[in-house]
Amino acid sequence: AMNVPPAISTETYREKALRKFKQQPLVPVGAAATTLALVIAMTKMRKGQSHSFNNWLRVRIVAQGFTIAAVVAGSWAYGTARPTPELDVAAAQDKAAQERAAFESRLRLAEAVTRAESGLASTT
Repeated sequence: AMNVPPAISTETYREKALRKFKQQPLVPVGAAATTLALVIAMTKMRKGQSHSFNNWLRVRIVAQGFTIAAVVAGSWAYGTARPTPELDVAAAQDKAAQERAAFESRLRLAEAVTRAESGLASTT
């Protein structure tokens, strides 16, 4: 069995969202179109415009279909055209080591405080 280090992502949520948007730009557009169609349909329903309400629900369904098609097409194109980006393993390992050292330091401090508190509690 080969010892493989765990993959630790160093990108933030914002960086990941931007990367995903660049990979598949039609997905967020389709999601926004679906949401917009649903919001407009709800306003038509509240106004009692049932014919317009039904038309906007149909638009929503088309937008959802477009979004799903964009996800599938983008996943297929991204999976076949470009390899997945490699994580900077050394940077991830360094970050993990730093986080572990910081955690162990906090743990030692907490243990020392607990010992001191229990020593004070036993003398009273």
